[in-house]
Amino acid sequence: MKATIDAGEHKAMKGTTPIIERFLSNHGRLTKADALYRKESLLNALLIGVMATCSVFVVIDIVLFQMYSAAMVNAAGVAVALFALIYFRKTNRYEPVAYMAIAALILCQILFYQIVQNQNYGLIWMSMVPPFAYFLLRRKAARIVMLIFFGYMLYFILSNMPQWSPAGFNARAVFNIAGASLSQLLMVSYYEKTREDIWHELNDTIQLKDESGNDLRLILDTSAEAIYGIDKEGKCTFCNRSCLEMLGYTDEKELLGKDMHRQIHHTRADGRPFPVEECRIFKAFSLGEGAHAEEEVFWRKDGTSFAVEYSSYPKIKNGEIVGAVITFMDISQRKEREAEIRYLSCYDALTGLQNRRCFEENRAAIDTQENLPLSVIVADINWLKMTNDIFGHAAGDGLIQKASDIFRQVCRPGDIIARIGGDEFVLLLPRTSWEGAMEILSEIKSRVAGACADAIRCSISAGVSTKRSPSQSLDDVILDADNGMYMDKTVNRKSENRQMLDTIIEALHAKYPREKQHSTDTQKLCTRLGAALKLPANEISKLEQAAYLHDIGKIVLDRKIMEKDVFSREEISRIMQHPLYGYRILSLFDDTLDIAGYIYSHHEKWDGTGYPKGLAGEQIPLISRIIAVCEAYARVTRTQRLPAEERSPAAIRYIREGAGSQFDPQIADALIQLAGSPEKA
Repeated sequence: MKATIDAGEHKAMKGTTPIIERFLSNHGRLTKADALYRKESLLNALLIGVMATCSVFVVIDIVLFQMYSAAMVNAAGVAVALFALIYFRKTNRYEPVAYMAIAALILCQILFYQIVQNQNYGLIWMSMVPPFAYFLLRRKAARIVMLIFFGYMLYFILSNMPQWSPAGFNARAVFNIAGASLSQLLMVSYYEKTREDIWHELNDTIQLKDESGNDLRLILDTSAEAIYGIDKEGKCTFCNRSCLEMLGYTDEKELLGKDMHRQIHHTRADGRPFPVEECRIFKAFSLGEGAHAEEEVFWRKDGTSFAVEYSSYPKIKNGEIVGAVITFMDISQRKEREAEIRYLSCYDALTGLQNRRCFEENRAAIDTQENLPLSVIVADINWLKMTNDIFGHAAGDGLIQKASDIFRQVCRPGDIIARIGGDEFVLLLPRTSWEGAMEILSEIKSRVAGACADAIRCSISAGVSTKRSPSQSLDDVILDADNGMYMDKTVNRKSENRQMLDTIIEALHAKYPREKQHSTDTQKLCTRLGAALKLPANEISKLEQAAYLHDIGKIVLDRKIMEKDVFSREEISRIMQHPLYGYRILSLFDDTLDIAGYIYSHHEKWDGTGYPKGLAGEQIPLISRIIAVCEAYARVTRTQRLPAEERSPAAIRYIREGAGSQFDPQIADALIQLAGSPEKA
């Protein structure tokens, strides 16, 4: 073997030909950025070089020098290099092939030395082994291989030197010297190119690192999450913009080098000191573990605190913990929302009292022996549904809030008040006897009786029961109080009905003062007309009551509408609903249930063009027909648009013109006759 690397290898190392470069990189399995790229390229080049040069010298040794033994060594080198190359191309296993190549190189040289001894400067090839070994193998392995190789070479030289004669300087010597020198030159060039490539890559890496550092800083500063780092002593090593903003600082220098626990984590939310040895951040990273918390606070520069969720992770360098990185977020708004959700899940949004769910969950805490006797009041707001249906939910909510306020005012600290239904409340009174509970209930009813909401007088029904021994079931006590509440509602139903009806009438007349006079005028006229029509006494009684209440449904109308003389289409539509509301109101009371239908139909017309159902003729109840004529006459006689002396004639003309269309003609004639009698209507 005379040479191992030729000029083709040098071109491949320069990457002048993409095909060669692809070949040397094992079909592109490695890129220039990979650590093994240069070693694999050199290994490929070495194997190709061995194959090429050994093939050439097989011919030269046979033809020119008749050195058949040397030719066999070179042929063996070709075979080994070809096998290693094929194996390398198929498996891409670098390390075994590298050892195989170095071994082949050394064995070929040893065989070559054994054959040629000191002829023609053959030993000069041994200078090629160290560069390849140190380049292709690991440093330690290369040292071992070279120690063994040079140990053998030292033995070889010492043992064969006595029989050596001076080497002749001829063509073979020139080939040996030139081949070894060229190979050395190519190896030096390759080393230099590799050094330059590595230097450029190092510069690129440094530049990339600087850019990455800038990018990392940009990422840190644009992150919505606050981030800071600490060393093993807990001192700040860096912090991002969000961290500064959340903590109220303007410059990173204000935090760098500061003890972050003392700076921002020194006190708990309740004002108690927070020792550093109890801090999760330091506990966790000192043990090499992460930590997470969302029940603590951090403190701003101005001394205020905020709820925080933070995570801490140990920072490890070369297997050693050197500090920690902490990320955190201001969760004050989230905590407020969570508190609001908890509040709404346990407390009634309208009254602020406990709801049924919260009451059921918490009542066990008060149902204890030390709280005996434990009294229960179950209360129900009367007429809440009617208030909602007739006057709207705002009025109903007003009643609920008034009652709730009174419960709070009368009850004591430690008592539990809960709204367990739309109109139902439960009061738990610990260490309260039945007599004491009755006193509390009496005070509640007294205050409720004097309270109003949107002209609606408050009223409640309530029952009381007391648990006196631990063996009694609180459920049974609550049920007993509930039964008492229904009994109270039943017993006082009639008086409550009268009171509520009077309240509505008073509210109507207070809201529209002219309606009181109109109701009185209509009632008087209906009484006289009923007598003139010879109605039975019980019918006249109904007529009187219906006449006085015929416009009670106007309580739902807006005051601005009632004060106008000319109405829009929408306002007319609203006004036309008052018979329906009057019917609904009067249907709720036992004393007015039988006249509700008359109120519903008092704006029907004889010819069927009235409202709300468009009844005609005698389909309209008689009392409704009488009210229709009388209330029209009364309305005209009280109008402010005519002088007083012209009002009665105008009213008679209006009734006469409407007879047979708007009014029952017989009732209209009777009213006209009554109005023309000496006792004026």
